[in-house]
Amino acid sequence: MGSDLARLDWSLDLTTATPRQGRLGHFVEETRMVVRKWYSLADKVWNPQNLARAAAAVLSNQGSPGVDHQSCGHFAEHLEEELLDLGQALREHRYHPAPVRRVYIPKPGTKKRRPLGIPTVRDRVAQQAVRQILEPIWEPTFSPDSYGFRPQRSAQEAVQRLFGHLEEGYLWVVDADIQNFFGTIDQDLLVDQVAERVSDGTVLRWLREMLRAGVLEDGIQQPTDVGTPQGGVISPLLANIYLDVLDQTMATVPDVQYIRYADDWVVLAKTETAARQALAVAQTVVEASLHLTLHPEKTRVVDVRETSFDFLGFTFFWSKPGESGRPLYGPKAEAVQRFKLRIRQETRRNRPINLAMVIEDLIPVIRGWGQYFTISQNGQYYRLDAWIRERCRAFVAKRWNRSPALDREWTNQRLQELGLPSLVVMRRKVMAQHPRPS
Repeated sequence: MGSDLARLDWSLDLTTATPRQGRLGHFVEETRMVVRKWYSLADKVWNPQNLARAAAAVLSNQGSPGVDHQSCGHFAEHLEEELLDLGQALREHRYHPAPVRRVYIPKPGTKKRRPLGIPTVRDRVAQQAVRQILEPIWEPTFSPDSYGFRPQRSAQEAVQRLFGHLEEGYLWVVDADIQNFFGTIDQDLLVDQVAERVSDGTVLRWLREMLRAGVLEDGIQQPTDVGTPQGGVISPLLANIYLDVLDQTMATVPDVQYIRYADDWVVLAKTETAARQALAVAQTVVEASLHLTLHPEKTRVVDVRETSFDFLGFTFFWSKPGESGRPLYGPKAEAVQRFKLRIRQETRRNRPINLAMVIEDLIPVIRGWGQYFTISQNGQYYRLDAWIRERCRAFVAKRWNRSPALDREWTNQRLQELGLPSLVVMRRKVMAQHPRPS
């Protein structure tokens, strides 16, 4: 990055801009006050400060190269030149996105693989620049029931709200799944939804081209006439715009609680009748209005007192049979298995490093998993802590069968002094920050 970054002003925050920061600041302030139709936005997109902020966001993620094989590092080395060229191409209507590069990642909990579309770094910067201008237009009117990929909102908040409603007696749950959501979005309908607030034909053309840029897989370019590629910077915002009609409709359904994170959503009710009525409304919106399909096998209505369900990596269940039980939740079994697999990989006994270095590698794994999952009270954190310590001691001994003297030498306290995190301690901190009401 070097001196190129130093010459660019990345400090402009569109969400806190003031009129003294120029036309871009005036634009963002106005979006907060009134929902209106916007006729001239392209100049806001190619504004040098907006492009610089977009580049900062993209480069901070250090994503993979696209079809042009250009890395984030290479883009950063020529940052000023790249942004000047991109801005000029946008202004002169010469910008056309390249096809995305198809990659596959494992789908958690299954043997299937999820397709991702990786745009070039240049195209990710362009998408981010468009997103930064469009997001303030929609964000103030998005439903409070929507938590995914929104400023100041998180999956943990959605999970904690869901659990709170279970404790309030909303025990009938619509556990829904939209089949292949990102791959089946109606692109024309999506652009029409954006056009309800944006009349700038240049911005709408950019969106169409981003959606229809195609995908390159095994050297063969394929069209993308439907859907939006997972992996695109702008895809989460477009998904929220597309599903906003579902959010707004479900807010009018009486006697239910609706929670959505991206394409994962649930409805909670106090009676089976209310739950099934809510499912009927949602199905009408999803299928008739949005041209999507609810998965026939994965969409169901359950009583949590009898049947557990999963949401955002957690399993929600009833503590014991009968009315005397209570709702509980904890990490899905698959999430625990994936976590333990990572621990096993880092504590392989044939690694040519010492234990201090192993613990250094374990720290981000344990903290990352724990910071998300320790909001739940049923994570078997004591057992996981003990198992991780055993893996560390076995690494020192290079075998499981070892002298008891090793356990006395490598005490829990000594491992803690080396920096080994504790899930139990992380859970206690969560409880201290969010004590249960008496």
